Amino acid sequence: MDLFARYPFIFLLVALNYALVVVSLVHLIFRSHYTVNQRLVWMVVLWLVPVLGPVGYWLFRLRRG
Repeated sequence: MDLFARYPFIFLLVALNYALVVVSLVHLIFRSHYTVNQRLVWMVVLWLVPVLGPVGYWLFRLRRG
C-alpha cells in the first residue's frame, strides 16, 4: 500500500468513484423504470466511462423525474 501512503487523495477519489458506480448500478437495476435495453446501455456507460458515467446517469435521472 505504498501508493496509498504517497497519494491518499487520488486513492480516495478512485474509491469514491467506484462507490458511486456501485450505487448507480443498484439504483439502475432495482429502482428505475427504464427498459431492459436502456438499462444495458447505462450499465455500459457506467463501466466504460468511469468519471462521466455516474454523473451523467444521475443528471439524466433527475431531468426525467
